[in-house]
Amino acid sequence: MEIVMKAKFISMFSVVSLLCFSSYGYTEDITFDDMTVTATRSERSSLELPVSINIKSADEVAVDKASTQRELLNSIAGVRLTQTGSTIGHTTSIRLPNNTNPYYLFLQDSIPIQSSGFFNHNGLAYTNFSSAGAVEVFKGAGTALYGSDAVGGIINVRSSKPMDNLGAKFSAEFGRDDFQRFEIEAGVEIDEHAAISANMSHAKADVWREHSEYERDELSINYVNDLNDDNQLKIGFNVNSSESEMTSVIEGFRRYRDEPTYLGQQVERSIAAGIDPIREFDYARLNVELNHIVSDTLEVNAIAYIRNNRNRYSATWEPNVAFNDGKENSYGLLLKADVDLGRLHTITGLDVEYTQATREYEQKFDYTPSGWGSNVAAGKIYDYEVDYKALAPYIRVELAISPKIKVGAGLRYDINSFEYTNKLTDGQYAASTYSRASSDNDPTFNHLSPKLDLTYQISGQQSVYGRYANGFRVPQASRLYSLRTNNIDFSLDEEVTDTFEIGYKYRNATHEFTTAVYSLVIDDTIVRRENALRERYFVNGSKTLHRGIEFSLASKLSDEVTTKVAYSFSQHEFDGDDVYGDNEQRQAPENTANTRLIYTPRQVKGLTTLFEWEHVGSQWLDDANTTRYAGHDVANIKMRYELNNNIVMFARVNNITDRLYAESAEIAYGTQRYTPAPPRQAFVGFEYKL
Repeated sequence: MEIVMKAKFISMFSVVSLLCFSSYGYTEDITFDDMTVTATRSERSSLELPVSINIKSADEVAVDKASTQRELLNSIAGVRLTQTGSTIGHTTSIRLPNNTNPYYLFLQDSIPIQSSGFFNHNGLAYTNFSSAGAVEVFKGAGTALYGSDAVGGIINVRSSKPMDNLGAKFSAEFGRDDFQRFEIEAGVEIDEHAAISANMSHAKADVWREHSEYERDELSINYVNDLNDDNQLKIGFNVNSSESEMTSVIEGFRRYRDEPTYLGQQVERSIAAGIDPIREFDYARLNVELNHIVSDTLEVNAIAYIRNNRNRYSATWEPNVAFNDGKENSYGLLLKADVDLGRLHTITGLDVEYTQATREYEQKFDYTPSGWGSNVAAGKIYDYEVDYKALAPYIRVELAISPKIKVGAGLRYDINSFEYTNKLTDGQYAASTYSRASSDNDPTFNHLSPKLDLTYQISGQQSVYGRYANGFRVPQASRLYSLRTNNIDFSLDEEVTDTFEIGYKYRNATHEFTTAVYSLVIDDTIVRRENALRERYFVNGSKTLHRGIEFSLASKLSDEVTTKVAYSFSQHEFDGDDVYGDNEQRQAPENTANTRLIYTPRQVKGLTTLFEWEHVGSQWLDDANTTRYAGHDVANIKMRYELNNNIVMFARVNNITDRLYAESAEIAYGTQRYTPAPPRQAFVGFEYKL
């Protein structure tokens, strides 16, 4: 069932505007109240959980007014997102180097937004992040609860609750390069037990770099009904559609420095051949959730969902700029039983998902590899289908040994199977380095993931914890079936990880402090190699080691001033790799930091000003450790002014000093490759509440 909705949603404005909504504002009396977390598969206090969790509340999300994923999340310790050449695309780093590998689980309202076997590093583009009510970041392995991909961390984008959104609001924002964003939110209480809310937005921009114009639409509808004292029904519908022109990396430091708006050689080559490189994301998901209180000690929960992902793009990082079209239709069921016996708390569940996927890769123009050798005529490189099945029972047991000490253990068994059908001729495509696998390649990956943890509640305001978690990730379908000559006879194994972590948390009305020290070991790491033609392929390498310390400190210094500091120090190394020995990994800065100062002057009631400084340290461009990127510092300012009960004004300036810096920098295909970050950008807007 394909439910892609590529629409502008104009007709929906009339529907949404009939409802009512109340918007959030940034409060002057900031306190650090304990917050509940949903990404742990049970709504729990963040202070009592044996894991590093950061939450961006609705208030902070409202001030950020993020137009990209990085603006939403890069203020969190140990988290770094970079935007790619498609504007709405991104890569993620949480306790790991910044790359496209599937080490992260992306959720919307605690439901995965993509299948593990078809991970897309741009996954947050499938979430309705611009209208998020809050965001949770769970750092470290969460495999025992969620399975494959939950290795480096989990990002859960939370929608606003319908009962919190009664009334109506319209907002508009404008900025550099013809940036425009319009949003309408509304909610209505149907009766004393039920409510429905909706959010719809449209954004577009020409963008500062050549050939990077984009448009994006989002629609969210959430319904909740307390059927009776024991039963609650939730229905959610999320859909988004994005289209973006694509740039490619800038090859060579001098050109990056002197001509950062340049569209890139690959894109230039493609346009010259009559092909306009674009990326299109389409996403739709319908989910139905039933929560039933069986007794005082037992609560059961069931979520059924239908989901469609589609990603179309031109591979501007490849010399032949192949066009790719990937579709996944998924059907899932999440079952959970929560038993609370006081001292003993258990969560038992079963996750089931079935995905039907297709992949088509097509070379749109004739191509000569590396400027020499045999000509490769335009044609279909790949055309295949994959049926993916995932089944995983799991259990989590937590025992209170005393009022202050809790021990926990978790176990999950994952079965992930692929059934592959090649619709083209097996073997090498023309004179290229591409090879098609035969249809008899149907691997199954089984993995048992244990977890152990200990929490000591020092007081009602502070706790310490220690945890061990085993994890894994299955190879993506594209790694298994979109092959290169060098790995045509090679089958990839799953990566296995072990995480050790200790942490401390403190929270009162005016201060919040968290810190964690961690060690992550990845065995059979899937690494990228290059052949003699500088074409990339993937193999299982040796171990990689990832160690670090991170802390976050938020302090209300006075009634007017609040500060937030986030810092991370990390090291990422190979361990006896066949090619790179014990080298440090690429795109892995040792130091990252973010500092925020929030000023709410009493002389100007309703005004909130946020000053932000972001630091990214130096890092290697390549795993051979030959060249370094120097790092960068960026300053931003954001303002929000509640003029009265109905009107809110806001403004922000990113990169105040107009600094030239790189979102990402690496050496690949034998050259230095840079993705320049935006220059100084200013935005202004308003909200009107009915």
